[in-house]
Amino acid sequence: MKPLRFILKSIIFYASFSAAFSLLGIFPILEQFLPKSYLIGSPLEVSGISIEHLIGHVVFGMMVGVTSMRIRYVAIAGIFPIALDADHLIQFLNLESIPRMGHSILFGFISIPLMMFFAGKKDYMLGAISFSAVLAHVSFDILRDGTTSFPLFIPIINKMITFQGYDWIVFLLVAIAIVGITRIITKNHAEHKPQET
Repeated sequence: MKPLRFILKSIIFYASFSAAFSLLGIFPILEQFLPKSYLIGSPLEVSGISIEHLIGHVVFGMMVGVTSMRIRYVAIAGIFPIALDADHLIQFLNLESIPRMGHSILFGFISIPLMMFFAGKKDYMLGAISFSAVLAHVSFDILRDGTTSFPLFIPIINKMITFQGYDWIVFLLVAIAIVGITRIITKNHAEHKPQET
């Protein structure tokens, strides 16, 4: 029961952070750091939600999560890319905003300490999966749509960046590498940690 509670808690927090982060796009004071906001429309009409969309994100996330070699992280990695789409919820407010704010490297970095803090411990693997979920999500969106744009490098580059073709492979491989390297580092750290007497 404890692992299930951890998984559900992590998913709820991640989706909440993504939704909250998307609110940054409605504040005019930040417009010099962000792409131009506009009235996007209901996500039910403009976001192309489908079974293929849901399954694709789960599969790509789980491919990343497998390198953690732990079932609970495989499950979390499979759901986080879908939870990331909570950044579309702002569209229901019918305000001018910026689409896909959670689909950015900045959100990925911010999610690491937030998720580790709300997990209640120094869970480096959860932090790595939080960041990698952004990359896995973007990867599948590129593969599915062929050409698509994200505010990926805000606030350094304040415009939507377009990706296409085989760019999805780079994002997926980087996501897999981040989780894999984190597993190696945390495993080595645990093995060399002095035993308590």
